[in-house]
Amino acid sequence: MKERKMMYRAVLADDEPFVIEGLKEAIDWAGANFEIVYSSTNPLEVLSYIQCNPVDLLITDVSMPQLSGLELIKLAKEANPLLTILVLSAYDTFEYVRTALRNGAENYLLKPLDPNELSESISSVTTHLKERSELSSTYGSSMLNFRSIFIENWVKGSLEQDDFLTRAELLGINLQLPNYTVLLFSAPQADAPGMARLFDYLLSIFIGNFQSHFYFETSNRLVCILSSHETTPDMEGFLASLALVRPLLPFPFFVSVGHTVDNYEDVTKSYRNAHRYLFLHHTAMESYICESISPLPAGITRTIEQNFSKISMEDYWAELSRLLTPNLSSKQRMEFQLSVLNHGIQQTESENMEPKIFEKLKNLLCDTWNCNNLAAYLKSFVETCYEVLDERREFQTNTYPYVDAVIQAVHDFSNKEISLKALASQLDMNPSYLGNIFRQQTGFYFNDYLNEERLKYAAELMETTSLKLKDIVDKTGFSSQTYFNRLFKRRFGTSPLSYRRESKLRNGAE
Repeated sequence: MKERKMMYRAVLADDEPFVIEGLKEAIDWAGANFEIVYSSTNPLEVLSYIQCNPVDLLITDVSMPQLSGLELIKLAKEANPLLTILVLSAYDTFEYVRTALRNGAENYLLKPLDPNELSESISSVTTHLKERSELSSTYGSSMLNFRSIFIENWVKGSLEQDDFLTRAELLGINLQLPNYTVLLFSAPQADAPGMARLFDYLLSIFIGNFQSHFYFETSNRLVCILSSHETTPDMEGFLASLALVRPLLPFPFFVSVGHTVDNYEDVTKSYRNAHRYLFLHHTAMESYICESISPLPAGITRTIEQNFSKISMEDYWAELSRLLTPNLSSKQRMEFQLSVLNHGIQQTESENMEPKIFEKLKNLLCDTWNCNNLAAYLKSFVETCYEVLDERREFQTNTYPYVDAVIQAVHDFSNKEISLKALASQLDMNPSYLGNIFRQQTGFYFNDYLNEERLKYAAELMETTSLKLKDIVDKTGFSSQTYFNRLFKRRFGTSPLSYRRESKLRNGAE
């Protein structure tokens, strides 16, 4: 029974049978940790099922006989307030969509359905549902809503321009302000329930001073976009006000303030910058205001950001130590140190290993700003990262060899039809069980891992080959260049063409 909780339950409603069949066949539902438990062309039957059975997701048309989609949404939400709802719509029923979103639907899909769009939406729902039980118990049942999803898509740059502007207009969000700054508030996992009080205090500070938009990235991490009508927002003044709040809360929290940008399109840059320094919440610091990133030379960055699984600790440290020369300015040394720490955390961070890794690394991180011998400090940090990875690899190899089989299959990029269901059949396993074990060991849902590895391979091909972009899309297993472009921009913060152009410039500069 414990394993079954990892599979979410979906119900489909559409008066066209071919739409329902298309939904069932469009994506690898098991790979997204979903199972379709019921479907019908009769919305009354769907409602009856929801009223009598546990359901996590309803996908419904907005225009149906017997009972309209809007009525179905209203009655389904009454039966199950935590139900996630995606609506299907043709362009000529968009006013229905607007009403559906206001009545409790979380997102919409336009007909005819694009399998890539569906896959992306379901992946997003899965990620949010993972946090739902914790969030809903603390903050109520409305955390997974249209506004929250929009703010998340905004900071991660995952919407096409036209779609973004349409949704912003639906929500009445002002995109003409002179500045935007992303802030990340985080607290220890054990203190996640207290984030509701912090949220209340923040609202009292923001009212009258800032325009603000929020969503909970996890139960203990709050993402905020702040804007003001002033040319330059007073972040120092804001942090001073925040200092008055700290004694009122029975737990510590950290805020990473991204650099301020002057237009809504660059919000994702501020978010990535704030996220880059989030690891400092494991130190004694209470806040950090990021400057606009001034990157290290490309060669140094590539050396730091190597995959730990592909280079030994001795070789990695030898390469790093050669870069720590007296020629580095004090600012570059600080940037070097932060880059190594951030990369080490990213390489070792895992849902399973977090308590172990940060128990070992926290004391080292607390010395971030006060180390007299930077080389010795960083070497100790790197050694500890490799120790944690060795422990994880041994655990995975000895306990779950079939997870390695899945990983190897993913890295066979020539297999464009790969799916969790097909792999489970090859390994003579239940897809649900394999998905659960895979996520437990890697921290990824299967589809998310598949996309991540394909994107990294695509980036490698752009840097090391002269293949045309359409050939790279095909070689890495993506079925649509539009879908690839969107995922690539979300992952790397720039378009594939810009990434390749910048890569050539970096290589030329060296």
